[in-house]
Parts: sequence; structure tokens; C-alpha cells
Amino acid sequence: MKKFEVQENKLRLDRFLAESFKEVSRSRIQKDIEAGLVFVNKVKVLEAKFVVRSGDMVEYDYTEEKKIQAKELDIKTIFENKDILIIDKPAGLVVHPAPGYKGVTLAEGLLHKYKDIKVIGEDEIRPGIVHRLDKDTSGVLLVAKSQKMFEHLKDSFQNHTVKKQYISLLAGHLPSKHGFINTPIGRHPTDFRKMTVNLPKEPKESVTEYTVLEYLPFKGENIKGRKSIDEFTLVRVNLHTGRTHQIRVHFSSLGFPIVGDALYGPKNNCSFGLDIQRQFLHASNIEVQLPDKSWVQAHADLPEDLKKVLIDLKAKNINL
Repeated sequence: MKKFEVQENKLRLDRFLAESFKEVSRSRIQKDIEAGLVFVNKVKVLEAKFVVRSGDMVEYDYTEEKKIQAKELDIKTIFENKDILIIDKPAGLVVHPAPGYKGVTLAEGLLHKYKDIKVIGEDEIRPGIVHRLDKDTSGVLLVAKSQKMFEHLKDSFQNHTVKKQYISLLAGHLPSKHGFINTPIGRHPTDFRKMTVNLPKEPKESVTEYTVLEYLPFKGENIKGRKSIDEFTLVRVNLHTGRTHQIRVHFSSLGFPIVGDALYGPKNNCSFGLDIQRQFLHASNIEVQLPDKSWVQAHADLPEDLKKVLIDLKAKNINL
């Protein structure tokens, strides 16, 4: 734990730490603040813009970043040219190293296959990576192979011009076949792992569009002591913003959590009786405009584990 006493008055917390701990980037400091690793006068602070004052004691639970090592990894490529790579990320694969995680990451696999990518981006442990998918979310992911493309993609994501589409299975009967969820999202005030729509810290505009693809009745057996359900809703989701956990938070807030979501679904029964080991969320399509004004589109088929869930669900309905 690094400890610092504030000497000046009225400084942003991230700026104070960046000036006091020069070997760490300000972007890393901001991420660590959001992750709940910084305390002011023994109280956890989750906002980088929090103002510290002379005499305050700041504690930073800093862990030296894992030095990224090139490691062989099977990477499924959907599209590639000299500047951009679009891959199909499998569920269970973490995109880049993070404190406490010791497994192989996509970033290490990229470094093994594309050695020149090491210098692309803003952070050594995120070579070429401009966005990410959660560990247990599968599907299309963009990677920059040149710094010029990295900056272009970064701007595109910030301006919300990248078109992203997902497929998800929700618990319950979503009544409207098409709609928008416009609820702002921010960091949960007490659980740093989660985002929330309920009095979040620094809420940000978040827009999720959905279209119902199919309603799937569930005639399977109820599980004693667990919440029963008699229908699921398969949806296509278009993201108009790209906040952390946006789809998961938005549908959970409506009372229709994603099947298999252990963080935002009901405790002890996030699978709702289905044979699924992760959240049913797949990034199926992405479309981005390149610097020359041309568009690149990519599609990733629904992976076998999620296909099996749908096949089993439909088979149960037929057999019963």
C-alpha cells in the first residue's frame, strides 16, 4: 500500500496521484480509483475527480502491472489488413492482464502472433486494444495494428460511430418487441465490481436498443428452492453507447436479467434451470468506418455452447 500526504489544497485525486507517483500513468490511476483501490483518510473513493485537500492522507493499493509476455494462443481471425484485425473472441478469455488475474490473456496471444503490435496503443499491457468484451462474453472484437488506426478507432468509439450488435437470452417475457433503454449507468457506490442505474457514481448516458427475435416457453422441471420461470426471450441488441456491462445492467434493471449472468442475475440460480456455464451474451456483428471512409463489417456465429442452450430449450418444449 502506497501512502501519500497531500500538501496542496484542492487537487483532483487522479492528478495528485499522477504527480506523486510518476512511474504510473494517469489512465492506470483512474482505472485503479474506479476499481476501489484508492482511499482518502481511510475511506474508499471511486471518483477520479474527487478533490483532496492539504492534510488528507491518500492510500493507494498499487500492484505493479504484470509484464506482458508473448504466449501462443489460438486466435480466430474474421478480417485482417495491414492496419486492423477483427477476431472472434471465445468465452472464458480475458482481453488483457488485470490485477489478480494470472491466466493467459488475448493481449499475450496477440503479442505472440503480431510482434510489432507491442508499441501500438496507450498501454504496454493492452497492445492494439481499443475496446474489450467481458471474460464470459464471446464474439467480435476490433484490434488496431497501427498507431494511426488505434487513434482512429479510439475516436470512433468515443463518438459512438462503431455499430455493435449482440445476441442475448433473457429470463422472462419481455413485453415490448422493440424498444430503447435510456437509463444512465455509473459505478455502483459500494460494490466496485458492478455498474448500476440506481444512484450511480458519475452516471453516463447509456442507450440500448433491442428487438425480440423469439419467445421461448420453458416447460422444464422447477428446481426446489429456486426461482422458477416459464419463458425466455431471445433478443438482438444494438448498442448506441458502450458503457461497462451496459447490456447486462440495463436488462437486469428491467427485471429481465441475462441467463447465466452470475453478477447481475439472481443469486444461486442465474441459469434459471438451463445448462449454461456463463452469461448468454454474444457480440455477433460489428461495423466500423475506416479513415478512407470505407466500411468494414464482421460477423461471428453463435458459439456451440449457446446454440446448445437454444436447442435443448426447444427440445424440452417439444418433448413435454
